[in-house]
Amino acid sequence: MVLPVLMLLIMGIIVYGQWLACASALQQSANEGARASLSGLSQEERALTARQTVADSLSHYDGIDQRKVAIGIQDDGTTLNVTVNYDMSDQSVMKLPFVPIPDKVLSRSAAVRLTSF
Repeated sequence: MVLPVLMLLIMGIIVYGQWLACASALQQSANEGARASLSGLSQEERALTARQTVADSLSHYDGIDQRKVAIGIQDDGTTLNVTVNYDMSDQSVMKLPFVPIPDKVLSRSAAVRLTSF
């Protein structure tokens, strides 16, 4: 009777650990992209710098498939928002039938202010 409960607990730790690791990686990459975009002089240059920085940052994480990452940049001239979405639905730990699964699509964002204080 203890073994099924223990297995469920261990599998839950694995699933949520993987989910939290991906969420942390996405947030860190969005933060780095937003900070790097400050070096751009135009909206196009800021967006390109942010995208390249996010992609480069995510390339250092083994568990993230770059083909399933969507990077969104919103720049209104005063604030730049970097949004990183990642579809985890194909990962094997997200398909376990007996563990309540968190959101399969992760979305993290970061914003920087472009105007002077």
